[in-house]
Amino acid sequence: MATFSLTAINVGTYPLGEADRIITFFSRERGLHRAVAKGARKPGTRLSGKSEPLNINRMLLARGRSLDIITQCESIETFGALRRNLERLAFALYYAELTQVFGPGLSEDAARYFDRLSLSVGLMAESAREPALLCLEFEFALLEMLGIRPQLDRCVACREPLNEQTISSFNHEMGGLLCQPCHRLMRRRAVNHDSARPLRVQEDESGEYARDLELAVGNIGHRDDIDGQRATVLITPLVWKRLVLARASSETLNEGLTSTILAEQEIATVQNKSIHAARRLMQGYIEYKAGKRMRALDLLANI
Repeated sequence: MATFSLTAINVGTYPLGEADRIITFFSRERGLHRAVAKGARKPGTRLSGKSEPLNINRMLLARGRSLDIITQCESIETFGALRRNLERLAFALYYAELTQVFGPGLSEDAARYFDRLSLSVGLMAESAREPALLCLEFEFALLEMLGIRPQLDRCVACREPLNEQTISSFNHEMGGLLCQPCHRLMRRRAVNHDSARPLRVQEDESGEYARDLELAVGNIGHRDDIDGQRATVLITPLVWKRLVLARASSETLNEGLTSTILAEQEIATVQNKSIHAARRLMQGYIEYKAGKRMRALDLLANI
């Protein structure tokens, strides 16, 4: 029977029969993969603890007809500190849920994503930093690898640079921020989208820009609510700053660097509600792209 080895982090488990488990994991070598752990549901068995979510293992697998079978398993890291903090455990399980949803699109970048996921789970377990901000940085890293990282520096409709005075809203469908004129235009289109007449834009010094913008926007934004969540969300300058800061911090982590400036800024704002607002906005964008709701963080609502 042909065998092969993988180094992987568990991201999900499912019961199989009376005693076995199907483990979903993300490996450095092959990306998202599933295999059967024989007897893993029996207390005290060799694979019982090693099959738990978020454990990193080195495994030897035998090829099967439909699912491969784990024949040997050696634990590399179990992140025990996570089990003692419900909030941090919930965020780490959210990483695992995101990996199950988006993992198929990361196979060509498997080694890089495995390293980032392992680092992010480790930081969530051991770092004293705000969990919501760590999560926000991970979300930016994931979206960058998927090629759908949101645009934060320029309006996604007119491409004009953004600042505190011009930002208005975040549009899930267009993948980034809108300036105030573009947001107003889209709102007017939403009101008039059933009309047979083309939208009339007042002619002034920016008339040419408005006509070009109408073509660029098209019918995007004619609905505010798609699959139960808002397609366009108003955003404050402070939340925008948190997003930009988290994106920059995510990039320094990707490069294996640290930033004293970012750490000092975070200490001053660690309790600021804008961090959590920014993270919820990003989760909404991710759920929009996934076409489904992520449920790992639902329990945090009761904390």
